[in-house]
Formats: sequence, structure tokens, C-alpha cells
Amino acid sequence: MSSARTPPAAGELHVWRVEPAGDDPRAGARRALAAILAEYLGGAAGAARTEIELSVAQDGKPRLAVAPERLSFNLSHSGDLALIAIAPGGVEVGVDLERLRSRRDLARLAERWLPAADAAAVADAPAGPEREASFYAAWTRHEARVKCVGSGLGGPPPGPDVIAIQLPIDAGYAAAVAVDGGTEAEEPRVVLRNWDPRGRREG
Repeated sequence: MSSARTPPAAGELHVWRVEPAGDDPRAGARRALAAILAEYLGGAAGAARTEIELSVAQDGKPRLAVAPERLSFNLSHSGDLALIAIAPGGVEVGVDLERLRSRRDLARLAERWLPAADAAAVADAPAGPEREASFYAAWTRHEARVKCVGSGLGGPPPGPDVIAIQLPIDAGYAAAVAVDGGTEAEEPRVVLRNWDPRGRREG
């Protein structure tokens, strides 16, 4: 039986790196999310089924269907990896993970979708790996902030209270997590952990 895992403290986020098992990475990521939430909610063997059922809020973000004030969470997956962010209840969180891909239109995409300062940095970066790294770092920060508030890429931009933090991740990927810190926003402490679907965890 798995014991309950201590939820993030105030001012803290837990981010789990997951290598989804099975042929369908999306399904594997969702199974990992359910298992991780179960541990935070009282242990995988002890959590009632209703405790890890999810609902979708008006902003389109998934939440716990029962007593959502207990934990906030967000999931992102790309390629062979997934990230799951866990925050204290009542704290909005967003996470984004992208596998780097070679594209010729990164400057144009940045100009269309990213904040002006980020778009300018992408355009100024030399074409090739440096521009890819600049674009995907900026993109994951922006996407994490958008997911945090549930506005969507075409919606109003998040305000200055939504803080994005770049995350260290595997070569060939970029990742960021964002949190809505309120009017007295401070950068949270991020605890990175690895999740192994076979039962071995780190952190």
C-alpha cells in the first residue's frame, strides 16, 4: 500500500517528469496523473475512486471532481515525455512541455503568438539550433502561463501576477511551469521529481 504523499506547501510546486508506459503516451500520461493524485489524496490503495475523478471547469481546466480545493494540477505531454504539476489547493498552475522540432517559420510563429519581447528575441537569434532553443523556451513559458489561467492562445494574455519558470528537462525538449501568485506574486519553489510507472519514484 502506498502511503499518502505530503502536498506542496504554500509557495511550493511539485513537478513530476513522467515517461508514459504503453503504446499510447497520452493514455499513459493520464494514468500517471491518476496515480500521482491518488498518492497525494491518501495513498494509491486508500484513495476512493471519487477522489480522483476529474471535472472540467468553465475555463476549460481539469480539476478534482470532489473537493477541488485540496489540490490544483496541470498536465502536459510531448513526444515520449509528460510533466505533471501539483500546486496547493486554490493556487492556479499551468505546465507546458514541447519537443523541439526544426521549422523554418519560428520567427513568424513567435511574432503571431508570443509577447513582443519574446518574439523579438526569437527573431534576433541566429537561424538554426539557437533560434529553436529561443523559440521553444519562450513558447513553453507563454503556454504555461496561458494554461495557468485557462484563457487559451487566442484569449486575453495573462497578467503580470502569472509567473512562468523555465524547467530543466531532457535534451531535445523545453519546459516551463507557471503559477498565479496573486497581487503579491513571488516566484515559487519548484521541486522536480521523477515518476516511474513501474513503482519506483525519485523525490
